[in-house]
Amino acid sequence: MAMKSGWLRRDLLKAAPALALGAVPFALRAGVPGDPIAARLDAFLNDAKADGISIAIVRDGLTRYHDAGFAVRGGARASKGTVYEIGSITKTFTGLILAHAIRERRVALTDDVRRYLPAGFDNLSKDGRAVTLADIITTSSALPDNVPDWKAGLGNPSPAELPQRVVEFYKDYTQGDFLRDLAKASLTDTPGREPRHSNTASQLLGIVLSRIYGQPYAALVARFIEKPLRMREGTGDIPIERLAIGYDEKAMPPLAVPLIMPAGGLRYGTADMARYINAQIAADDPAILQTQQPLWGTPDHQAIGFHWIIAKAADSRLYYRHSGGSFGCSSYCEFYPSQRYGIVLLTNRGNGDVQYQLEQLAGEIHDIVCGAPVGLAQLRRALEATDYADVPASIAGVRHQHPELHLNEDRLNEWGYRLLFGKRARAAVAIFAYNVAANPLSANAHDSYADALSAIGDKAGAMAAYGRALELNPNNDHSAEMLAELRKGT
Repeated sequence: MAMKSGWLRRDLLKAAPALALGAVPFALRAGVPGDPIAARLDAFLNDAKADGISIAIVRDGLTRYHDAGFAVRGGARASKGTVYEIGSITKTFTGLILAHAIRERRVALTDDVRRYLPAGFDNLSKDGRAVTLADIITTSSALPDNVPDWKAGLGNPSPAELPQRVVEFYKDYTQGDFLRDLAKASLTDTPGREPRHSNTASQLLGIVLSRIYGQPYAALVARFIEKPLRMREGTGDIPIERLAIGYDEKAMPPLAVPLIMPAGGLRYGTADMARYINAQIAADDPAILQTQQPLWGTPDHQAIGFHWIIAKAADSRLYYRHSGGSFGCSSYCEFYPSQRYGIVLLTNRGNGDVQYQLEQLAGEIHDIVCGAPVGLAQLRRALEATDYADVPASIAGVRHQHPELHLNEDRLNEWGYRLLFGKRARAAVAIFAYNVAANPLSANAHDSYADALSAIGDKAGAMAAYGRALELNPNNDHSAEMLAELRKGT
């Protein structure tokens, strides 16, 4: 469950470390001298200002645990038994329950969601297109993020006031209240068109599944996931000594709200999440396998299954990922079926920035355990040797030897920002220019290119690139702000 938004990856990359390139034996025990992962966890705690972190790495059916810091300030240390709020990773659990319902022929992906609701939801359709179950699990339902809106609907509390205000509001907020407010909500777009975060959609799916099975959501999680995978209960009361206290500067209230549970309310430790990731890697259950099939987009850029984000790594291997965050905790998990590898990272520090830092840490650990993609390492060397003089030629040359080399928009974008914040603006311009050529209809690619052009003093070029970004996405606030600043001096 993403509680905060609006953070920019360009800001976080300023402090992002370079990736490790060499693999180390997976059997290396956690905490022994020379353990490179322990050093990464300590650096994460310092950079993210987090109190504690627990991770589980699975490889070929084996699990290795690492923990650092404290589950509670001044109290117990973090461990594999420490329970964290996993936030929006919960949505993959809700999607898996739906997959079971589909396989039992209780529902179909193409079903209009209103089929499972009482009358009065004509608003769940726009431009002649109704919200379907597939739209919900591909995050393209166009439903608002939260119903009621957490800011306007709760009296526009300040960011510091919001967590406690939300928790207090939901104490007396019933399923009937939610459906009443949902009937008044407006879709933000045509369903199925574009992915966007929506807690409302998963809350609605939880209600639909409960109606279909005649059981509460918690019972469905136990029936279809926890009991088959031998996981501890993540929905009920958890002993206080096992719970991590979540922080965002100060201690945050726990998100123990039943109505929110299908969107982001599950709580587990790494020992339980390792079982979940191992089951995803094995995919012996046909329902699990179904959740991993792309339903929206393409893995060459980015696809979405039953909430899983599906993409190609730099060596073209498919991998699956999801992140989550509550007011006080952040989480991230990913797995590579072909390598029989997966990782889950849980920390008691909230906000979206930390989720991204966990994703970067996961990438570093993957390369430590499995080794960095050979083609990507060769491309780095080739570009550095020429000081990025001819990026297209360098990429073409490496691809001749390593045709598996895969460079999607996000990977190139992050590469460019690493250069830009490393005071190598001209090299960044070269990478961003290649990204624009490869992704000409991406507003984000043009926006990033403009940032680099501005850094080298090419004002006209930057204005043109920001303008193109706005043409492609009129809601690109960063491009609008930067373009306005540049125009002041003309």
